[in-house]
Amino acid sequence: MNNLLVSKFVDVDTFVHRLDPRSKLFFSTLYLIVTFLSKSIIEFLILFLLLLIAIYLSRTSWTYILSSLKLILFLMVFTAIVHLIFNQEGNVVFTVGRYNLYSNALQSIVLVFVRFFLVVAMMTILTVTTSPNSITYAIEKAFDFLNGMGLNVSTFALLMSISLRFIPTIAEETNRIIKAQTSRGARFNKGWLISKAKAFVPILIPIFVSTLKRADELATAMEVRGYDPDRSRTRYKQLRYKKWDYLVYLIIVSVSIFIILK
Repeated sequence: MNNLLVSKFVDVDTFVHRLDPRSKLFFSTLYLIVTFLSKSIIEFLILFLLLLIAIYLSRTSWTYILSSLKLILFLMVFTAIVHLIFNQEGNVVFTVGRYNLYSNALQSIVLVFVRFFLVVAMMTILTVTTSPNSITYAIEKAFDFLNGMGLNVSTFALLMSISLRFIPTIAEETNRIIKAQTSRGARFNKGWLISKAKAFVPILIPIFVSTLKRADELATAMEVRGYDPDRSRTRYKQLRYKKWDYLVYLIIVSVSIFIILK
């Protein structure tokens, strides 16, 4: 539970930390898109170079990145198995009994692993260098024009901020419940997948009740303090672009254009 991305914000003074959260969010989003559009080795080398630069400038530990990959390891393995079974295009690489392994399947698996690694690593850097409140504020400012269309972006940003804030709290509480159940003799790692899933049922009920209780307490606190979602909100800390933020925009847009038009 301690590997949750949203709980990894580290407040240190680095070049990436000082960037505007809007530029970091835009960079990460566009980086994600072009990663899944990339196909050639040159394109992946450029994206990997950008990742290395981001890691160096943010002083992000490789431990954070590798621990974040554990969260999607099951998805990566499942995707690889699907390609091995259903992707039957290309040349036969080798044969095991009646099963043939095709070259396109291997190529697709490599692409999946590389893309997932690049995306997760960059998103890890985003969450390590940007607090959840800054991310939601950046979203609110980026989509501020939607307020003129009758959409309350501030309320949406507040919901995101609250959700991101309580994910680590719920995760810690889940961890405490698991330890308490384990100390009473419960076993969560024995048996097959269905048995493991059934073993977690006694944990879900107290988590669900605790989550509802916290939500009710938060709603009461906001109501007592006079929160009105229809009124405009002010902030003590205002976002302002600096020259390095424009450079970040220029780099990711240039790389995106190169990859898309190549």
